[in-house]
Amino acid sequence: MEPAAPGWSRIPWPAKWQFLARGVAGLYACGLLLHRGYVGAVLRLGRKDPQTTPFPTLGIGNVHAGGAGKTPLALWWLKSMDQRYSGKPWGYLSRGYGRQSTYFRWVSAEDTAAEVGDEALLAAAGRPEKTVGVAANRRKGLAFFAQESTCAGVVLDDVLQHRWVQPTAMLVACPWDRPWDRESLLPVGTLRDFPRSAGRAQAVVVTGTPLDATRQELVLLAARLRRAANKTASWPVYFAQWVYGDWIPWKPGERSLPMNSEAPGPSGPVLCASGIARPERFLAAVQARVPVAQTAFYPDHTPLNAAHLLDLARQTGIQDVVLTAKDAARMESIWRTGASQTPGPVDTLRFWILPVEVGFLEGPDGGEPEALAYLCAHVGLS
Repeated sequence: MEPAAPGWSRIPWPAKWQFLARGVAGLYACGLLLHRGYVGAVLRLGRKDPQTTPFPTLGIGNVHAGGAGKTPLALWWLKSMDQRYSGKPWGYLSRGYGRQSTYFRWVSAEDTAAEVGDEALLAAAGRPEKTVGVAANRRKGLAFFAQESTCAGVVLDDVLQHRWVQPTAMLVACPWDRPWDRESLLPVGTLRDFPRSAGRAQAVVVTGTPLDATRQELVLLAARLRRAANKTASWPVYFAQWVYGDWIPWKPGERSLPMNSEAPGPSGPVLCASGIARPERFLAAVQARVPVAQTAFYPDHTPLNAAHLLDLARQTGIQDVVLTAKDAARMESIWRTGASQTPGPVDTLRFWILPVEVGFLEGPDGGEPEALAYLCAHVGLS
């Protein structure tokens, strides 16, 4: 049950390539240091000030290369703010990973993932206009929020490495099975930044915590993460699990993703398909509910290959395909632009979304109420 044991490499490089991978990791580390030194020098010389806004901002980030749960945490914060404060909504700003442009753009549920990115499209579901935006340059993106939006605040998704912006408060995510004190930099391991960079945040959320983890295990992991980030015992470390919701039927071509459903879900063997950073976690959740006869996994943020799925369904006689909401958002872009990549009788397949969100556990530093109160205090909310 203890989080991942120490080891030099988390990526199974062949022995003859490990030396080269370590050399590339060393060069990557030098690049990180040079970039950090450059940004720090510019800020110290006063040639550019960190972005400030007339509203509070909460940054969400991680030091891992995907799969830590940044976007679910951002969506949790938006949902919590909607429930706690009934006035002005909070906004959401991200880079819009996977889209075909870099400029600022307001996002609506009618957009496609190709236009705005899958994560922003999920955030826009059910939210008022001009509350969700994408911009490669977060400084410019925040300027648009300040000029055109009436949001009470903005949550910044994936901003830990974006040092030109200084959020009012920062929250960093760390996966339970890949704690940053037992990982290495890319391409040897899965870290895209040094563990000490996590120290920029005001708090940590360990995602994917097993329900049967003991309190002693939580205490020990929290101490290790603090030590690696060069933080004291007062730095709060919260723990959360992945909570999978009810099945949501999805029909390709719908103008927006469904929010909820009371459908019974697939009854027989299914094809589990996904293009996310940690598909094994999603697969385990699906297998806990229905038999999985076939899988089809693609690189992170990659649209699922509809022709490939149809071929696999024909070979196995499967009619039900299970995917994540992010996958549905990306596939929707293909169907909505003419279905040129979708030959065959797609209507013979039944698509199901298995939604996921974070659910806080009671840890040494408290649970969801304590985490919410702590973060609200740091962004200036009562």
